[in-house]
Amino acid sequence: MKKVLFLVFIFIEFAHSAPFPATSTSLLTDPTEGKFFSFHGFHFNTSKLPWTLVDDTNSSLFESFKFAPIDSQKRGSAQLTLRKDTLGLNKNLHQYAVKWMKEYPQFGFEVLTTKNMNLGGSEALLIDFIHKGKGQQVRQIILRKEKKVVIMTCSDEIQKFRSTVTDCNQMMTSFSWR
Repeated sequence: MKKVLFLVFIFIEFAHSAPFPATSTSLLTDPTEGKFFSFHGFHFNTSKLPWTLVDDTNSSLFESFKFAPIDSQKRGSAQLTLRKDTLGLNKNLHQYAVKWMKEYPQFGFEVLTTKNMNLGGSEALLIDFIHKGKGQQVRQIILRKEKKVVIMTCSDEIQKFRSTVTDCNQMMTSFSWR
């Protein structure tokens, strides 16, 4: 009888496990655990917050990941995106960021502040800006390690941004290079 119970328990365990290691619901592939991004050269964790990885319907030349609040009432326009890029030859982080920041006013954005900082084991640049026409506020953090760049962008409606940026800051500070 003990052998039969043992076999039943073993069968139940195999029935609930992934068919192959590191597949389906494995901790290694769950993006909220952050290990999912190790393949991309960094770690990013959302497991302590009610945000989830969602399909990014925007087409882009860059590889990107989009997160949104799980709660549909908070979802609205709140989002956090991570985008990967590479630096050109002889460019530093400031030169890279200035290239993009020059174009912000053309698209209706007003830069509020910029701040150099260290985050995730490397130099980073924080940029806060708003788009009054669309009623959006945005925080970007641009991180660099060697020739790799990750741009994290948190955005929401101006009125809701203070709450959204608190969650985004927690996720952004979980970033680290591998």
